[in-house]
Amino acid sequence: MSTERAVELQEQAWNLQAEGNLDEAATAVRKALLLLEESGEQNSPDAANLLNDLAEIENERQNFQDALALAERAHSIEDELGDSFAGEGAAQIRARTMGLIGEICRLLGDLVRAEASLKEALQIVASEFGEASEPVADARNNLAVLYKACGRFDEGLELYQQALNSVVKLHGEDCLSSAVIYHNIGGILHAKGDFDSAEQPGRRAWEISRRLLGEDDPRTLFDAVAYAAILDGLQRYDESEAIYRRALVIFEKTFGPEHYEVASNLHNLAAVLGARGDLDQAEKLYLRALAIKEKVVGAESPDAALTRNNLGALLNLKGRPSEAAAMLRSAVEILQDRLAADHPHLVFARANLERALFSLRGLDAENPKCCVSQNTRIKQPNDDNLSKRER
Repeated sequence: MSTERAVELQEQAWNLQAEGNLDEAATAVRKALLLLEESGEQNSPDAANLLNDLAEIENERQNFQDALALAERAHSIEDELGDSFAGEGAAQIRARTMGLIGEICRLLGDLVRAEASLKEALQIVASEFGEASEPVADARNNLAVLYKACGRFDEGLELYQQALNSVVKLHGEDCLSSAVIYHNIGGILHAKGDFDSAEQPGRRAWEISRRLLGEDDPRTLFDAVAYAAILDGLQRYDESEAIYRRALVIFEKTFGPEHYEVASNLHNLAAVLGARGDLDQAEKLYLRALAIKEKVVGAESPDAALTRNNLGALLNLKGRPSEAAAMLRSAVEILQDRLAADHPHLVFARANLERALFSLRGLDAENPKCCVSQNTRIKQPNDDNLSKRER
């Protein structure tokens, strides 16, 4: 009877989560877990599955450390069950656990552990369901997201293309799964600096989601702002600024004023305003984005460092090289511990720090050796994670 009631609560939690009622969904899952504990099933496959549910909810609520601890508990149960926990259902639960651990570790900046976990998830589903299956396409997409964060763009692009080929064969091109992968292909090409190639997949993702979800669905706006980041690279700022401003209103209404997606959008809007010469307003938006990121993903995260980099460059342009150098030095220290030496974000941060130090030493800002050209200022990194579509 307890198990049946736990199943009812789990289904209730799924519905609440889909409606965006995350607090109530978390409460329902915790009640279900308590019922399993009371019946002596706290180390069962059902318990591992519920822990994954709760980890996913806490991840959505941006309680990343709590989410990681819950996924790790699920993993411990699965390890204890050993070979007795086998079959398709077990593979789905195990892969989901490792996928959650990988995603959360990526968000927290632990890219080494993230890669190991996401590779394990891919191996599990490939062995159980076959290379052409939808679970394998999902796992390839998730690993490619990490490779973009690491700067391993060619590896990531290959995985995205494999995932897209599988999804199109299974469901056709005009489906939400295809939109997710088109979004991510556009994002990785954007990260490579190939904005011309990025435009078509970025626009395609937005077109599909607008048709299937509507203009104002947050998932549609995730695609819209990703496309806007590509437009920034093409210097089409009138178009991108309008998208960011509209998305910001909807994101704040949907998620609240201190959500990660709000911070990402504030960062991108600040980059546009800075490129267009509105430095004071850009500074205000960067500061707000940084405060949210430090609260949500931590002050030492690569995401926070990305905003520090842009803010530092802006402060140097405003003639405040001492503040700029301190901001940029912290960005470089964080990024160099987590990214390859040739990753664009680290390259930008080091170049910006060098410029700030030149300014601080009183060197001529017009010296060709260290000048900040208009194009260099424009091409500060966008906050192109836009994480909801990258899953």
